[in-house]
Amino acid sequence: MTYTIDLILALCMLLSGLLITLIGFDVIKLKTKNSVDEERMNVWRKRFGNFFKIAGIIVLTIGVYLIIMPNSNNKPENWTQSQKEAMKNQVINSSYFLKNMNPDSADLIVSCFVNKYTEKYTLKESWEQDKMTLEQLKELTSPLMEECFELYGIKTNK
Repeated sequence: MTYTIDLILALCMLLSGLLITLIGFDVIKLKTKNSVDEERMNVWRKRFGNFFKIAGIIVLTIGVYLIIMPNSNNKPENWTQSQKEAMKNQVINSSYFLKNMNPDSADLIVSCFVNKYTEKYTLKESWEQDKMTLEQLKELTSPLMEECFELYGIKTNK
């Protein structure tokens, strides 16, 4: 969604920059009704023509830059609190061991795990990990979970 809005804004800048530049270089002439208006337009062109040339080129260049360069901010890099909460619920609900332990202890362990995981991996890395097999993902996450179990003195069978 954000990418679409960014692209629309970049196209607007590109087209408005093109229009301003064409007016500045007198390629597009604004219509006048009579000779008095034409004289005023000539005065206006002398006064603002150079500004329109420079500003138009700048706006046009920015529009082209925004279209060509990919926006790296399409997805946030920092974890939001709601994403952390969703991960906590997912971890608790996917583990038979955690579901059957004291809810307060499970919450402490899972909070520890989520904090360690979100410190170690960015959102982008996490989305890439969604493509991994369960075994590959387990190799990445098991050491973090084991650290949290050890931190709170809970013994597990390896």
